[in-house]
Amino acid sequence: MVASLQEYRLEDCMDAIIDYRGKTPKKTDFGIPLITAKIIKSGRVQPITEYIAEDDYDSWMRRGIPQSGDIVLTTEAPLGEVAQLDDRKIALAQRVITLRGKQGLLNNDYLKYLLLSRDVQHQLDGRGTGTTVKGIKQSELREIILKFPDYQAQKNIAHILKTLDDKIELNRQTNQTLEKMAQALFKSWFVDFNPVIDNALAAGTNISDFPEPLQKRAKLRKTVQQSAEAKKLPEGLPQEIRKLFPSEFEESELGWVPKGWDTVSVSKAVQVNPRTTLPKGTVAKFADMKAVPTSGYMIDEIVEKGYKGGAKFIASDVLLARITPCLQNGKTALVDFLSEKEVGFGSTEFIVLRQSGNVNYPFIACLAREENFRNHCIQSMVGSSGRQRVQNACFDDYYLALPDNESILENFRELTSPKFNKMSLNKTEISNLSKLRDVLLPKLMSGELDISNN
Repeated sequence: MVASLQEYRLEDCMDAIIDYRGKTPKKTDFGIPLITAKIIKSGRVQPITEYIAEDDYDSWMRRGIPQSGDIVLTTEAPLGEVAQLDDRKIALAQRVITLRGKQGLLNNDYLKYLLLSRDVQHQLDGRGTGTTVKGIKQSELREIILKFPDYQAQKNIAHILKTLDDKIELNRQTNQTLEKMAQALFKSWFVDFNPVIDNALAAGTNISDFPEPLQKRAKLRKTVQQSAEAKKLPEGLPQEIRKLFPSEFEESELGWVPKGWDTVSVSKAVQVNPRTTLPKGTVAKFADMKAVPTSGYMIDEIVEKGYKGGAKFIASDVLLARITPCLQNGKTALVDFLSEKEVGFGSTEFIVLRQSGNVNYPFIACLAREENFRNHCIQSMVGSSGRQRVQNACFDDYYLALPDNESILENFRELTSPKFNKMSLNKTEISNLSKLRDVLLPKLMSGELDISNN
């Protein structure tokens, strides 16, 4: 049985239409989060990177204040992306319209999915104008026809779809937390050398006896230790791991590093663009640059096609974008979608980093997102504006401090690889839930699936 749907012009079923097009706010590095068209994508607001000053908020947001649960719709570049606002205080940029369904007539949660439906997306495209960049006028947007069931059915439908989206978002947030944990451990052990400082302090070394560049860090570590002791918290590392680290530093071309550790260039420690065999015409898994995330490591979309050229890789390789602006935007990925002996390929603009000896893939994945390393790669880029590329020579003069005790790297792998494995499992679940939602959405929106009595 097909559910009965009522029809309204968009304008007639809204309590609010807030339009900030045609204006560009003064942006700052911190303050009130700014929702721009470019971060409204795939049904959600992506991580916010731009802000406006707190003092500018009232004067800027004079056309209307968005509320928690409101729906934002991009009207140009791109047209038709949709997301729902949470309870954060936010500002709206140009090319974004906020919609609020009429109370008791059109449920806001349902409105989000209705705007994502094929019917509404087709209407947006049909009423849009422009060749290079398509946009829609507010007058045309108001004439969009919305078809929806009674209010209770809307709530039932939205609950089903929102439950799936909430689980997808929870998995994304879990992956972000797991990544931060792995990254924090990498920085602590191999950038800040905190276990070495802790051992030196435990051995009775005074702050003034540390090399001058390390004294500030040693003072901070002592404060952390004293705070932990006062709160009767356990030590950060098990004793059997901490004793693997030395308790002294020595000077090297990299600066002050743990005594006995080697300073090795990335090109010596890691296989950079290693030779990998994949005959022309072989059907293999392909990863496009656009599918590589700007945060996290997990590629969302993998297709299969015949190999004609491009970067070749195997399981556990790390892919680093070579070209502007992909590298600056953070595009980095872990190859977790191939079996042990399988070879895949991707964009020619990938740099492939492969584990070598005891330098394992969690170490390389964390290195690829380490700020100093990324900045070094960016500074090596040459080429015309907009088409600059990382030079392979940059891996010859970026040095790592690697422990002489192989057990340290092995312990790092044991502590972090479960986190990467969990991220991969979460990614698979996200993919499956997304497919289920995308199958249900058109059937629920069209009334093909009638849940009005559920």
